[in-house]
This record gives sequence, structure tokens and C-alpha cells, in this order.
Amino acid sequence: MKVSTIQGHNTAGLIDKIIIVIAPQAGSPDIDLTGLLIELSDSEQKNVLGYSSSYWVNGTAGLQNLLNADAFSPVAPEYEVIVIIDDDGSCYQSTPVINQGDSVMLAINSTAIFNGINENVNLMGNIIPEGGTWSIIEFRTPSSFVNPILILQQE
Repeated sequence: MKVSTIQGHNTAGLIDKIIIVIAPQAGSPDIDLTGLLIELSDSEQKNVLGYSSSYWVNGTAGLQNLLNADAFSPVAPEYEVIVIIDDDGSCYQSTPVINQGDSVMLAINSTAIFNGINENVNLMGNIIPEGGTWSIIEFRTPSSFVNPILILQQE
């Protein structure tokens, strides 16, 4: 699995939402997102997030405002899926499977898991599929949050 970018949403000086854009690597098998886990930790706590179908969003037709989409669960140990590209229609709400050519966003409510994320914070973790190679995520938040959308990690 390939992590292409991680973005954060700044509200009142805290990152309240995180989006992780993923896609299968060339030649990889299908990835069932119901078995995918996200580990995310700062210097004080570690969180393990599992998939929730409650806030799944089909964004293949486009979204007016991605960060206002109903894709951010208020429940701490959950992440949600926003489908970006799914040409073969394999990524359903109850059985979200991505394969070659697909791309999805994993939506995390960082207020629910970290009470928001401040400036100058190191975050690290893993995206762990049921089978295959883990993807490592690691970034430091900027020293000041000037813009509402922050690029936290990019391929």
C-alpha cells in the first residue's frame, strides 16, 4: 500500500481532522479496508484505529468541501473512508475493498483521539493491512498553523 499524502485541518490553532490518502502499490493484491488498522501516536499516547462503516462517503463524483463531509466519526478508535477513485465499484460501505487504480482517503477525527494536535508535535505510526507490507507514517506538525489545510507528509 502506498501513502501519497497526509493532510491536516487547522481549526483555532489545533489540527482537528487528518486525511491519509492511500492506494494499492503496483502488483499488490486487493486490500480489504475492514481489516486495516491505523496506529498513531504522539509522545504521550498511542491509538489503534479500526474501520467504521458509519461515516463512509462516496466522493467519486466530487465533494464541495472535503473536510466538512460527514466522514469524521466522533468515536475515538475509528477511522472512516472517503472513496476518491473506484472505477470497478469494489469499495462499498459494508465491504470496502481497494485494488489497482483505486484511491481512498482515511478520515481521522484527531480531536476525538488526541483532543486536537498542537504545533510542533511529532506523530508516528503505521497503516497495517491484514496481509502485505505495513506503511510507516511520520511527521512533525508545523511551528505555526497559518493555513486551514496543512500538508503533514507527502510522497
